[in-house]
Amino acid sequence: MPVIITSVYDPVALAATCRRIGLRPPEEGRVKLDREEASGWVVRLPGLHAPVVFATLTGRAAYHPRDNAFAPYGRIMRLLLRYFDVRAALRRADCPPARRQNAPQRRRVLPAGEVA
Repeated sequence: MPVIITSVYDPVALAATCRRIGLRPPEEGRVKLDREEASGWVVRLPGLHAPVVFATLTGRAAYHPRDNAFAPYGRIMRLLLRYFDVRAALRRADCPPARRQNAPQRRRVLPAGEVA
């Protein structure tokens, strides 16, 4: 069973990614991939022989060896890239932009002869 070492640790962002690209939400479970069994969040991508299993505790994505060809592997990688985009957007939404506390106040320059 081939695995991809990733940084997929957030099941909420994984579910949001699936929702954005029109997939069913991931389900927690176990899947037999070739001779081994993988457990975690199961995502079913179209065009793959078997589902991809994301273990969010370890950050590994396991997939079937038959999906190691160019096109199926590319689908898995596009899902991962989309996950990173969605995760970044969720993090930006959670954290408002930081403001410096001791930022100097901008002074308005008045034309010659005017008084503030």
